[in-house]
Amino acid sequence: MKKLILILIFCLSTTSCTQIITKNVFEKIYSSTQVDVAYKDVYKQLSVYGADSIPLEKWLTNQMISDTTIILQRIVREDIDKKTNYQFVFTEYKYPKSTSYQFVVRYTGKK
Repeated sequence: MKKLILILIFCLSTTSCTQIITKNVFEKIYSSTQVDVAYKDVYKQLSVYGADSIPLEKWLTNQMISDTTIILQRIVREDIDKKTNYQFVFTEYKYPKSTSYQFVVRYTGKK
């Protein structure tokens, strides 16, 4: 019985009580006429969160194409520690008659 209680106490003490959360700390949508503002916001946010200012063209790129829409998504991640990071996601939406952009900074880590 004592062994069972000791094993139970040991198991409970080794589990982490830290909650990991994911939340958007910055999110903005831009029209095609605001593309310069979008790029400025990207590099400003990289600076705010201490990430390297890697050119957008060198970010990891995903491209999704349908009959009428092209979505080009660029992602870069800045690791803070083993369980904490910031993801910077810049997305371009190309529709037949318009283009828009979205920029998101996503935090994943301890609460």
